[in-house]
Amino acid sequence: MSEHKQDEINHINKADIDSQDNVNQANIHRKDINKEKINKENIDTENTDKEIIHQDDGNDWDNEVIILDDNFKQSFITTLMFLVLSTVIGIWIMQKSINAYYLQTYHQPSPLNLINSPLWQKGGDIGDGLYAFHDNIANNIGNMNKTMIDEFNTNHAYTPAYKAQMAEKAHQEQLRQEQERQLKAQALKENQAQNELEQSLTLNKSQKVFFAGDSMMQGIAPHMQKYLQGLGVDSVNLSKQSTGLAYPKFFDWNSTIKNTLQSDSSIKVLIVMLGANDPWDMPDKQGKYLKFNSEEWIAEYQARMKDILDFAKERQVGVIWVTPPNMKKNKLNEQMVQLNDVMMNELTRHNVKVIDARPIMGGRNNVYNDYLEKDGKNIKMRSGDGIHFSGDGQRILAKEVQSYLIIE
Repeated sequence: MSEHKQDEINHINKADIDSQDNVNQANIHRKDINKEKINKENIDTENTDKEIIHQDDGNDWDNEVIILDDNFKQSFITTLMFLVLSTVIGIWIMQKSINAYYLQTYHQPSPLNLINSPLWQKGGDIGDGLYAFHDNIANNIGNMNKTMIDEFNTNHAYTPAYKAQMAEKAHQEQLRQEQERQLKAQALKENQAQNELEQSLTLNKSQKVFFAGDSMMQGIAPHMQKYLQGLGVDSVNLSKQSTGLAYPKFFDWNSTIKNTLQSDSSIKVLIVMLGANDPWDMPDKQGKYLKFNSEEWIAEYQARMKDILDFAKERQVGVIWVTPPNMKKNKLNEQMVQLNDVMMNELTRHNVKVIDARPIMGGRNNVYNDYLEKDGKNIKMRSGDGIHFSGDGQRILAKEVQSYLIIE
């Protein structure tokens, strides 16, 4: 073969080889394109699937939200209806307590009182029953607890010695409480008595003061009459020397005082000063003489005092009773001390104002004294006979007595 043909053949073979390579590359390229297309389709399919799944999830969430919202509304409505119903029932049952609170707070009837329905009022009755039931249970529980505690303490907790100590302590506490109760009652009684006494010694200018007594009253009454006259108040002075309660046949003060009070209704206050002429043996109503300061004498003398005081109370006349002072002579002073005790014992049984002249006139510890020490000065209070008062003594005692009169 010629060289030229051989080149052509080689050239043709090379062209065939190149052509075959191009076909192969084209096939490979086509495969790559197909592969990419398939991959893309797979990716698009996956994305589509995901979108479908996501869309399904969204739809499920919306459904759940709708369900939860419906449940919440239903629960809210149920709760609200329960609260409203409970409130209405509570007001229905507690209406009496609400009415009482409203009345105490606003000082007018509660609007609930306007409801006259028997069914409405039945709620109040139910409330009363529930309160009573509660109180009964509470009391029963309290009693049961106390019984259990007492039983345990009595039979298990304490030794005999401790029980005795506790019993004594309880007894002392009971005595203390009783004493405290009596003191409170006494204080209340005294306050009430004091108010009544002040009222009985209160008078206006249309009423009078009545003076009854012996020569000592004759000394102090004029000073008080002058004081009362300056206030526009009239008075009656029947004081008489050498008189007392011991010798009614000489001068009967019981009859004189009662007759005067009965005949003059304008007398509002009676002031008495008697006793200086009485510490001696005296006759009773039958004329039998009673020994001074004996039981019979004391009973008779106090009965005469009581007769005057009771009559004054019946007439609603207040009483000021001035007891005698100490005396200079020892024997007479001793008797006067005894008489003062007798008079005080009777006067304390009556709601009257008692004025003890002894300390006012300078006496100390039942010892006579001519002088009263006051504001650093010695004031002569008694006259030379050791019985009656000096001018200063009369004025000082009169001022003390009249200070208890209340003039309206």
